[in-house]
Amino acid sequence: MTAQLQFFMILGALVLLATIFALLKRGLMSVKYSLLWLALAVGLVIFAVFPYVVYVLRDLLDVEMPVNLVFLLMFCFVLVVLLSLSIAISQLAEKCKRLTQANAILEKRVRDLEEKR
Repeated sequence: MTAQLQFFMILGALVLLATIFALLKRGLMSVKYSLLWLALAVGLVIFAVFPYVVYVLRDLLDVEMPVNLVFLLMFCFVLVVLLSLSIAISQLAEKCKRLTQANAILEKRVRDLEEKR
């Protein structure tokens, strides 16, 4: 890895970290979802500062080329993000259903009370 590529990788990872912290500070991202992105940014910093880690992981996982390992890790990261977002959407859909049902029950109670008067 060239020094220039290593510099840009470190710079990109630090920009990602700064962006995540800025989004957290403004309240645009919750801590729950930022943990995955923080883990990615820390992983990118580690890979950029110590490129030898990629080669060690490549040997441990018996992957042919380091680039394939990076693509595999990014693919796994995307799958984890999609899974976490699917869980969040499912929970929000369930909450929306419960709120709609509770609202319908309250509306019925109000109509019943108005009819009694």
